[in-house]
Amino acid sequence: MVVYDLICRKKHRFEGWFPSAEGYEEQAARKEISCPVCGTAKVIKLLHACAIQTRTKREKEANRPERPKASRRPLTDVETKEMLLHIHHHIVENFEDVGPRFSEEARKISTGNVEERPIHGTATPEERDGLDEDGIPYLLLPKPKLDS
Repeated sequence: MVVYDLICRKKHRFEGWFPSAEGYEEQAARKEISCPVCGTAKVIKLLHACAIQTRTKREKEANRPERPKASRRPLTDVETKEMLLHIHHHIVENFEDVGPRFSEEARKISTGNVEERPIHGTATPEERDGLDEDGIPYLLLPKPKLDS
């Protein structure tokens, strides 16, 4: 599952959840992605500070398990929780936890003052507003309850 920040031609920003990067590309080519605010299908993917390529396409395809085609039915609560837990575990295992320094580190990565790397952490609403004003991309993700 991948999550992208998207924006429509009227500058409405929103998130899109897709089964894979290829799933996004396929849906975009068929004009199946539309803005939830105005309904336009003129939508583009925004750059994301945490989006880095770690393997070549050939390596990804060799290691990719067969997946069934995505269905259009809404996810159940259990499926949603499982997906959020999967995303949470992936982030914990593959992203550096910079804690409350997230805004500072994202800014350093954006300006090229430090090496680009996947990070996660926390930021206050004021810090997020500053990142927005400076055009520094980030993604807010819900943190699932890890008990039962």
